[in-house]
Amino acid sequence: MIRIKKLIAVGALSIFAFSAVGCEMIQRTPESIKKTVLAKVGDLKVTRGEVDEIADPYLSRYGEDYETNPDLAEQVKELRTQALNLLVEQKMMLKKAEELGLEPTQEEIDAGVTEYIEGLKEQLGGEEAFTKALEDIDLTLEEYTAKLNESIKVNLSTNKVTEEIFKDINTTDDELKTYYDEHLDSFREANVSHILIKDEAKAKEIRERAVNGEDFAALAKEFSEDPGTKENGGSLGVTTYDTTKYVTEFTEGFKKLKEGEISDLVKSTHGYHIIKVTDYKEKSFDESKETIKSTLENEEKNEIYTTTIEQWKKDLKVKTYEKRL
Repeated sequence: MIRIKKLIAVGALSIFAFSAVGCEMIQRTPESIKKTVLAKVGDLKVTRGEVDEIADPYLSRYGEDYETNPDLAEQVKELRTQALNLLVEQKMMLKKAEELGLEPTQEEIDAGVTEYIEGLKEQLGGEEAFTKALEDIDLTLEEYTAKLNESIKVNLSTNKVTEEIFKDINTTDDELKTYYDEHLDSFREANVSHILIKDEAKAKEIRERAVNGEDFAALAKEFSEDPGTKENGGSLGVTTYDTTKYVTEFTEGFKKLKEGEISDLVKSTHGYHIIKVTDYKEKSFDESKETIKSTLENEEKNEIYTTTIEQWKKDLKVKTYEKRL
């Protein structure tokens, strides 16, 4: 998925208070501080109160003294900065939705609110549990619905605007095939096992026994000097051929093997490896096509999104005042 910055919600009912929607759902700070302007996006503003709506539920996990604890200063600043940046992006989406004629209709917003509330009731266990949850955060259904209206408007506007900026993205079959050919190792995998022995002469002896038909897993359990795989018969599990988990000599060693083959001794900084490959599989281009398409399109989306956001900041003359955080 596109890497639009998000903060993970905690608590289903309060999700929109935590997910950067700018709702006034929790009053935690004096009014004067809440109204402090932390950013300007055209004629829209981001206030300290909006930032706190997002950041405070996370910051409270650090304890009641997080504001005055010098050891937490960096974490507090980072969380508030993330919330500020997220809100700036949301304000830009609202402005662009207006400019591009993509603002959601009230009917769309109402449908989104209804869908969300019904899903929330199901998640919480029914109407009674939902009502109790509202009471716990001291909101009436009308007040909560009003907050959700703003949240849904932001979400729908963001979806419509991002769809617009991504509308021309298209990958051809030639591009997909080129990617497949250039990244073939990522579509190849096998169950890789090895026996590690530091002494070369002993390693040669054990390899000969394996090649002559002795059970590879039994030999690994008895002789391997790799404590991480010894008891598992030397198995490293299913391994893709583009792995970077192992030393180069080892990876190159198993990539040369065919199904069921046992390698010559492969020397690395760890000693001598005797490697066996089983259950080799290779996904065809047709099997991989959709995955490749998604990968390439998401890469392009991320690039377009980042470039577009930076340009919009200039167009809308965005100003942020992080020192006020």
